[in-house]
Amino acid sequence: MDLTWSVALVQTKMTPPRLLPGIVRRTALLERLGEPCDRGLTVVIAPAGSGKTTLLADWSETLRAREHLVAWLSLDEEDDDPQQFAAYLVGALCSTCEDIGQQAQQLLRNDLMAPGKTIVSVLLNEIAACGRQVFLVLDDFDRSPSRLIRAMVSRLVRYAPQNFHLLLGVRGEPDLALGQLHTQGKLLRIDADDLRFSVDDAQTFFRQAGGVSLDRPSVELLNEATEGWVAGLQLASLALRDTADAAQVARTLSGTRLGIDRYLDDTVLARLPAPMLKFLLYTSILDRLGAGVCDAVMGEGARSWEKLDWLERHNVFTRPLDEERQWFRYHSLLLDALRRRIARQWPALLPGLHRRASRWFAEARLWPEAIRHALAAGEMELAALWIENCATVMVNRSDVRTLSGWIAKLPPELVHERLRLRLTKAWALALSLQTAEAAREVTALEAQIAQRRAAGALADAALPAEVNALGAIIAGLDDDSSRALVLVKEAAASPLPNLPWVSRFTETAQIFGLLSEGKFDEVRRIQTSMPTGGDANQVPLYADVYRESMFGLAELVQGRLQDALRILEAALARAESALGCDSAAAALPAGYLASIYYERDDLTRTEKMVSGRTAIAMETCPLGSLLRYTCSAARLYARGGDVGSAHAVLEDARQVAAARQWLRLRVGCDAEAVRLYLGQGRLAQARQTAETLRLAMPPERSPRTGNLIEIWASHSMMRARLLLAHGHAGDAVTLLETLRGEVTDSGRWYLDALISILLTLAFEQQGERVRAFDALEHALGIAQSTGMINGLVDEGAPLRAILERWQGTTANVASFDPTYLDRLFSAFDTDQRSEGDTPRVPSDLLSAREIEILDHIARGLSNKEIGRALRVAPETVKWHLKNIFEKLNVSSRLEAAQSGLGLSRKPRPETSARASLMGIPTAIEPTPEITRL
Repeated sequence: MDLTWSVALVQTKMTPPRLLPGIVRRTALLERLGEPCDRGLTVVIAPAGSGKTTLLADWSETLRAREHLVAWLSLDEEDDDPQQFAAYLVGALCSTCEDIGQQAQQLLRNDLMAPGKTIVSVLLNEIAACGRQVFLVLDDFDRSPSRLIRAMVSRLVRYAPQNFHLLLGVRGEPDLALGQLHTQGKLLRIDADDLRFSVDDAQTFFRQAGGVSLDRPSVELLNEATEGWVAGLQLASLALRDTADAAQVARTLSGTRLGIDRYLDDTVLARLPAPMLKFLLYTSILDRLGAGVCDAVMGEGARSWEKLDWLERHNVFTRPLDEERQWFRYHSLLLDALRRRIARQWPALLPGLHRRASRWFAEARLWPEAIRHALAAGEMELAALWIENCATVMVNRSDVRTLSGWIAKLPPELVHERLRLRLTKAWALALSLQTAEAAREVTALEAQIAQRRAAGALADAALPAEVNALGAIIAGLDDDSSRALVLVKEAAASPLPNLPWVSRFTETAQIFGLLSEGKFDEVRRIQTSMPTGGDANQVPLYADVYRESMFGLAELVQGRLQDALRILEAALARAESALGCDSAAAALPAGYLASIYYERDDLTRTEKMVSGRTAIAMETCPLGSLLRYTCSAARLYARGGDVGSAHAVLEDARQVAAARQWLRLRVGCDAEAVRLYLGQGRLAQARQTAETLRLAMPPERSPRTGNLIEIWASHSMMRARLLLAHGHAGDAVTLLETLRGEVTDSGRWYLDALISILLTLAFEQQGERVRAFDALEHALGIAQSTGMINGLVDEGAPLRAILERWQGTTANVASFDPTYLDRLFSAFDTDQRSEGDTPRVPSDLLSAREIEILDHIARGLSNKEIGRALRVAPETVKWHLKNIFEKLNVSSRLEAAQSGLGLSRKPRPETSARASLMGIPTAIEPTPEITRL
């Protein structure tokens, strides 16, 4: 069997069911639905068999006739994977118009880390730009068990542009926050009462059903017995083929909804020919029916096409799914009853039926269904084999989440024993930034490989090298540069498998390790000898952009900001051109670029780098990029007087640091928070943050290597600021001079400049003006050559005063470029910090306690600190935060502060401030709710 991967979305899930000839047109309902271009959401909510799907399909045809764009997606219990749902969402909308979904499709194919919310944002932007009314039908939406899928749909609803309209078909109340839409008049509900057939509707139904002739009183009797329930009327029409006694049928039908299985057994299934009943029961394992797969399930000589045709002609709860009538499905009422009956009567048959279906879907290269039926059959070995064969291409096409979902459904012991499958799981975990779990899998794999090698039973010769390569990548993601280099070297000792994306990620881990260890010449040698770019069919674009970003980072660390800009801007342009600005691939170099633009006082470009990227940066960026993104965003907010948002974004990053155990990110965020606290005069808060961090720091050792240098530099500069704030300039000088020597030896000139700026302030406080000027000139020498501005400006009035004295009293000024000095003083002049706008609280959404918690978030308090302030447990704070996030439909503290308290920088004319900060698609015209907040 050819096991080459071919992802195949089930096209019939994205096609509205065909309207059967002679359906009863619900004219009054269609008129009520009308032209819903001023309505964001329509919910059709009623029990199974009420005619929801028929109404939505009929309405879809009406909308298409009016030349609107209409997409359709049917959901079921198997729709539990957000990545797969996103693919279906994109596929359904792509089918309506070539202008919708193209960029989102590129994200799905090439962006390894793209989360569902990003896909939704990109889709909404494309919809907003298409210039036509767009309708999306999600039928049986509530059958999906996934909370994450519901969150994606909530985002669709919340940020829908004016030309986008969502139609939901559900059996019960959808788990979505719909209150605001209802109060704004943007929600229409159609319920079971609306769907009930009138007597006139029922008379039309029986007249068109064929073979049934009833007078008006009989129709009234049956309609009353079924309460206008269309499925009940259909059952009555079937029963009336065997008896003309409408009263008897009416008596039998009373209470049908409570005993549907028994009634279907007695009045429908019992009257079918035996071969047809067998066909129904056996094929009930299928979510969709085609002649080929039904033949495979039934066995030789089944002649399934004839049976499907017979069922459709006799109106036995079967409907075609496509115009060509190649695929069908049973009505959910019948399907559920059939599945319960076969499970009750012949459970031993089920594994064999699923096994046959699985093999047919595999032959047809419809792998998601093949794997699902293999799992249902208990054929775990076969499912595992197919997943293994799919894995390489799944990772290559960035679909690691779907891959992880499949593996999670296998028995743990099976995954444990199959080394290749276990390695696949570890890859999926690592590339989803779940590095702790991935590292545990790698450790276990290494032990298993050693055992099998000792026993002479290791059949896969490439496995050890690939495990070492993966270990190097995990070490790099965990900021362990020394281990990354060791493992890269061990991986290179054996031939890697012929998988370009493995090689690309391994190269990235090597570059990271070298630059962290200060081996910049080796990084440059690799850069000049390595071809740039990659084959999109062989390597995910994310992997290429990641590698290029490491080259840019190497230049940034050395203070070569112009070279870093050139490399990182090229990487960003490539990512944005292929995947768009909302992609994880674009967020990676954007984090580094934000720090360079901010440092060079290009605030417009800094804002462009951070705007709309907070959520995706927190979710997908590796440590170095996220640290620079966070600090740049915090400084940008504080520069505009929005210190609350600055603290909020730092706390968001702290949460990421805690979850991923990223010490360097924690130290960088705490150091930035201390700087902000001191600027606000909040010394106690600054001391408390520093003391909490001190307890988390590793033991000091010398010499420091790798990223420990940056960790201790951030920590030491934070301590120096506190010493200066308390008047201990001498201790600060001792600390900073020792640190500067260490940093200079490592070739980190950018850090050298920052430390020298603090030394300037320390010498000045100590009264040693000559040494202060020396330190200042050293910093200015680096800053002038690199274009640094804001590293000096952010020290505020004290440093400006020193600069002015230096400029007026020393002859060394002549050795500096006057143009650079003019730019520097101009930046000081324009650094006007204000308190920002008065917060506006959405009191209709949040409780008083929740507003109080938001206020503490805006002041930079962690969960524990909020708990102490409010005298509640941290778990209680977490519970309140969960409620706040759900009410505001946000996923981070920054978004909560921006949305809940109205904290924001003053918006530029061309953009919505809240959209910019929160990652809301900026092409979308703000809704009234967004404008209000």
